[in-house]
Amino acid sequence: MTSRRTLRPLSTAGLLAGLTTSLIAGLVLVGATPASAEVMALTDPSGDKSRPGLDIVAVDLNNNDYRLMTTVDYASHRSGKTIVGVRARKVGLIRIVNLHDSDGTDRSFVLDSTGRVRCNGIRAGWDAEDAELTVSVPSRCLWSGNYGSVTPWVLTEPLDSGSDVDVLTTDAWVARG
Repeated sequence: MTSRRTLRPLSTAGLLAGLTTSLIAGLVLVGATPASAEVMALTDPSGDKSRPGLDIVAVDLNNNDYRLMTTVDYASHRSGKTIVGVRARKVGLIRIVNLHDSDGTDRSFVLDSTGRVRCNGIRAGWDAEDAELTVSVPSRCLWSGNYGSVTPWVLTEPLDSGSDVDVLTTDAWVARG
């Protein structure tokens, strides 16, 4: 023997409660993303440099778990020095330096407060056509890999002097992932 249930109309409060529960569950699922490195994108006005040299127009910083990668875009391709300063909470400041000669030769190294840091695996590549530098440093070269969020600044100088050409700073922190 089967019984029949009479469907009753839902009340407005019941309908809203059901929709709200479904919406919250959906938002929780949408907001749950896998752990990954945060990427910071910064821009700088073209032409704001203080003297002839590398004019920064954009910087992307990817704070990956295994590598810290920085891409710097310039208004035009020139020789010069690019310094990416990276500060970590409660750890200090490290500078990633790239020297780019007019013949296309690059030299890159890492400095901490005591001088040069031994770093195998640092990679730098210039795209002259797009006036773009990409520098990638293994995380083990930065405070022996023991750091979390970082905040960057980028500075350019001529190769033959320490006079600032352009600088881009931020107070924002980039999580490590």
